[in-house]
Amino acid sequence: MEKTENTQKISPLRWIAGHTKSQIGNILLIVAFYAVLALIGVYSALLARGVIDSAVAGNMQGVVFYGCIYGGLLLFQLLLRVVTKNIYFYIGAKLTVYYRKTIFNTIIRKEYFKVSSFHSGELLNRITNDVAVVADAVVSILPSFSFMITKLVGALSVLIAIDWRFTLIFIAGASVLLVVSRAFRSKMKKLHKQVQQTEGKVRSFMQEILSGLLMVKVFGAEDKVDQRASKLQENNYKVKVKRNRISVVAGASFSFIFSAGYLYGLLWGAVHIVAGTVTYGTLTAVLSLIGQIQNPIAELSGLLPKYYGALASAERLIELERFPDEARINESGMDMQQLYRNLQAIVFENISFQYDRDLVLKNANLTLQKGTFAVIMGESGIGKSTLTKLLMGVYPLSGGSIYFKLQNGRHISVDKSIRRLYAYVPQGNFLLSGTIRDNIAFICPKASDEEVLRAAKISCAQDFIEELPNGLDTVVGERGQGLSEGQIQRVAIARAILTDAPILILDEATSALDEATEQKLLENIKTLNQKTCIIVSHKKAALSVCDRRIEIIDGKIVCSEMKLCQK
Repeated sequence: MEKTENTQKISPLRWIAGHTKSQIGNILLIVAFYAVLALIGVYSALLARGVIDSAVAGNMQGVVFYGCIYGGLLLFQLLLRVVTKNIYFYIGAKLTVYYRKTIFNTIIRKEYFKVSSFHSGELLNRITNDVAVVADAVVSILPSFSFMITKLVGALSVLIAIDWRFTLIFIAGASVLLVVSRAFRSKMKKLHKQVQQTEGKVRSFMQEILSGLLMVKVFGAEDKVDQRASKLQENNYKVKVKRNRISVVAGASFSFIFSAGYLYGLLWGAVHIVAGTVTYGTLTAVLSLIGQIQNPIAELSGLLPKYYGALASAERLIELERFPDEARINESGMDMQQLYRNLQAIVFENISFQYDRDLVLKNANLTLQKGTFAVIMGESGIGKSTLTKLLMGVYPLSGGSIYFKLQNGRHISVDKSIRRLYAYVPQGNFLLSGTIRDNIAFICPKASDEEVLRAAKISCAQDFIEELPNGLDTVVGERGQGLSEGQIQRVAIARAILTDAPILILDEATSALDEATEQKLLENIKTLNQKTCIIVSHKKAALSVCDRRIEIIDGKIVCSEMKLCQK
């Protein structure tokens, strides 16, 4: 929790610095290489002056001397650029992987209730686009700034040595750039955030439509979907145009100031050549140095949007880290098997929960003895699935407590540390693209084929798996494409059974099964030793195997024995 509080106070720059420590050495190496490249550029202007002045004076020996040094310097510059680009790519790739891994791990470890309030497409947009923006900025900004400062200092030093009055006037004009760049700062940062937000909406919408493409086709909604997508992309386009307009205005302002500076240098040189106080080589060097000053400042016009964009993207990543950490009340080293052996009952005591303003449970109570098979029934939207999520500790209670009552009278509060006691099959039956074996053994990757097939047999999946040409090695697509809904549900239940967790939670996990298959599957589960099972269902088959029926009525939990219900 302390990390979350610290994150709330952290600035984007501190966050970026803190997440870039592993590559600081390599970044500083590139900074040094860029500084050397900048000095080579400044020295090249002086060598060019030597070549031209030697040529004007008819000094062939001087031309050869300065020309050879110039050529050797260019070869060294080429070699240094190749090395620098390789290191540059290495750092960028490393940082991108590190940032994505860090943010991904952050999301999967934060409080589910908060994370689920964000669309998955928006989260994906931050993991990909915002991470790429920050990584690119980290790799490029410091080296580019080093290059710019070194060139400025080097070129201005030479210009001061040539004519300090000329240089002071030039510096005064160049300072206007700082004022201009500051004027665009907040606007660029704001527009970058808007671009990322609108791109997130586009990605989220397209992801949803591709996931539900069959529904779109069945309802003939292609035109409506196309119109909605076009509107979202149009909004994204408009914000990008605004951002580009600001960039163009900033670039035009910089270009005008650069052109004025170059014209000033040209006129100064022409006047002094007429007066005979400077040579042609000096004029060439001055114009070259002015260009070298202008080039890094011109790069500043691209560097500033990148900098502000990185700050905006970092703020969006920090927002994810500000999600509350999942509560951990118990020590993480508890023996789960021993805990379950000592379990007497699961107790819901005066619990309350609400979504925003919608009250679902109010001072509700429930006690389930170990080994109970309970079915939660009732109309949609009354909180059946919510009750299971509260039990697993993925939703925070508004009031009351849920705990395990042990035989010695001790109470163990529900939190993330005891989730290993649960095997959960959610609505929607989460399957990954891959083989059936991979899906069943997703939580237990070291399970043998015999163990996988045993779990499949209990879930009534073994028969259809063995009928497939490749058996367990049959590849299924995203969301189980290639299998029927009932087959998908049985594979998902087999995965839960394979974990051998003592508390099994099935949330509408048998809705697509025929009555006979569902009856057989639930009876198989009941034969498993010492299992506690909670089933969310609307179907009658669950009633025949369960000994408790749970309903939620007016925010209260009503539990009754099945025999009483049947009477």
